[in-house]
Amino acid sequence: MGARGWVSVNGTGKNREGDGVVMQKAVVFGAGAVGRGFIGQLLSEAGWFVTFLDVQPDLVKHLAMEGSYPHVTVTNDDSERTLIRPVTAIDARDTGAACAALLEADLAVSCVGARVLPAVADTLATAVSSRIAAGLAPLDVLLAENLHGASTVMRGLLSDRLPDLGSDELDAAVGLMETSIGRMIPAPDPSRVGSDLTAVFVEPYKMLPYDDTARRGALIDVPGLVADTSVPFAFYGDRKLYVHNLGHCMTAYLGEVAGATTIAEAIAIPAVRYFVRSAMVESAVALASTYSVSLVDLLAHVDDLLHRFGNRALGDTVARVGREPLRKLAAHDRLLGALDLAAAYGLPGHHLSLAVAAGAHRVLRTEGWDEHQLWSHLEVSLADSVLEPRRQLLASQIDALKRGFDYNAQIALIEKAYEPSHIV
Repeated sequence: MGARGWVSVNGTGKNREGDGVVMQKAVVFGAGAVGRGFIGQLLSEAGWFVTFLDVQPDLVKHLAMEGSYPHVTVTNDDSERTLIRPVTAIDARDTGAACAALLEADLAVSCVGARVLPAVADTLATAVSSRIAAGLAPLDVLLAENLHGASTVMRGLLSDRLPDLGSDELDAAVGLMETSIGRMIPAPDPSRVGSDLTAVFVEPYKMLPYDDTARRGALIDVPGLVADTSVPFAFYGDRKLYVHNLGHCMTAYLGEVAGATTIAEAIAIPAVRYFVRSAMVESAVALASTYSVSLVDLLAHVDDLLHRFGNRALGDTVARVGREPLRKLAAHDRLLGALDLAAAYGLPGHHLSLAVAAGAHRVLRTEGWDEHQLWSHLEVSLADSVLEPRRQLLASQIDALKRGFDYNAQIALIEKAYEPSHIV
């Protein structure tokens, strides 16, 4: 059945089908990989009606007409195809229609990417103002964005657009809940999607931690949405960046040098897997120290990620995962940030150094930088206390990668830099 079979109930924000089933409503900014591949599935399986806001006319038209889309979960051994429904879609540039949907929404979700957040804020600001005027409940917004500090960014954008609304009033009217997106959803393969532009392929993992302390409305009862208040939510953001993202792009960079095309091929190379896991473990130890969480659980998370990297059916490429190396080599991002965190706890970080070297080698090879530009960047982005003790090792690791991926050569460099511990 298409979305036309679902009707609003007295503008209350609930929907029902002909059999009288009452549904909660969500408005999702972005009908892309995260929107359809992750958010749509979680909400649909929990019995919600989903309205997507997007700017791709063909995609919007198809979702609105069909009221559903194919969703395929793939592993190395099997695949499961389901139909996500009921859904509809609105052109995000139709501000009136988008705001009307947000007036009836129980929840909003943003999954558009950092560059599009100002446009999302334009629509949200109008909707929040209208909800306040109508005396409606606060609007909670899940920020399903791969952006550190997404709530701070969005709060600033909304504040700029609602200058007459005080800080406390804004905080009471909208809940900006950060999330940590762990599901891997590669770009659709045309050979598998065929003529259906709404089909999406994903891995089985579908847990979405979110910051429930920022919620302003009713409890969100959606299986898969994880509200863990035992740790600061920043833990989940740092775990994603310094374990998942770190390991993913290190796999891409080392795999590329080793001649692999996909992430699954790369992580299947024993030497690549060894170095990637070692770097992820060094980062995990630093995170366990930072947040006083179980190292055992973090190590289990590392091994689960390595298993998931090996999902051949996803077809994720080293080129896609490794793109934008300059961004990934920025201060406090997955490579330099993880090395910095390890140094803060006195960890040697020799394998994290190799992760940085792999990113630096990618920049030198593809971005037109020379050695002087690279080291200038590292000197600005890393404190002397972090860079100086590692400068020689890092330089040697980069030089070794220029000659190809050689396990023995990299092990020899790490052994040469090794210093015995003070553990009795």
